[in-house]
Amino acid sequence: MRYGSREIMDVVLKDVKTGEPVVYLESLTTSTLEFAGSTVYARGGKGHPRLIGWDSDKDITMKMEDALISKESLAVLTGSKFNKSAKIVHKKEVVEVSADSKITLSKAPLTNQKYYFYKTSDETSLNEKLNVTIAATPVKEEIDLSAVTGIKAGDKVIADYYYTASASTQSMTIASDLFPGTYKLEGTTFWRNEDGKDVEALYTIPKLKIQPNFSIGMASSGEPQPFTFTADVLKDRKSTAMVVIDLLEEE
Repeated sequence: MRYGSREIMDVVLKDVKTGEPVVYLESLTTSTLEFAGSTVYARGGKGHPRLIGWDSDKDITMKMEDALISKESLAVLTGSKFNKSAKIVHKKEVVEVSADSKITLSKAPLTNQKYYFYKTSDETSLNEKLNVTIAATPVKEEIDLSAVTGIKAGDKVIADYYYTASASTQSMTIASDLFPGTYKLEGTTFWRNEDGKDVEALYTIPKLKIQPNFSIGMASSGEPQPFTFTADVLKDRKSTAMVVIDLLEEE
């Protein structure tokens, strides 16, 4: 019986030691296994032809592209993880001066952090720096500019400041000393046989080392940018297995 493969794989990466799932990859667009090796030959005789060959240096690489990223899959790529806590974050916004010479920000600025205000004509140009002092208490979004010279109702102002994001904020630090780990991969897909029947194909990779190279693409046009996982297949500690494929044929 022969088969055709034209279906994507649903993947779960598990902790090698405990077997606990770490991340499910179920929005993949492509997944490819690439096999490579080296061959050396004994040569001799007239014409110095190849006589005997020895194969070695087996390498298997798996590449997966995911249409969507999750916090768990980004943690796998970076070797880091997200933590939930309140966080001081930056904000830039453009606001209009009201009739009573006030501006209203969308967040309450922190007075113990740097803050800057600029008069602007096009929402990006820093036409004139404004000498603004924000009262430490009470902390509020409304700021009085009546004491600032050269400001009138209708003027546009760039506000560059910091505020405290809520405790539900989730943050990840990509550190210099953290790298991706090694996981067990279990994948499910279908191969179609010549009778037109789909046969479930299960892939098992006992040890899959995620490579540290990846990119996060951003663009204002075109197709959404996929996220690429490239991994090296390692030999199982308990056997010579690197990739196991099970076809769940029925009698």
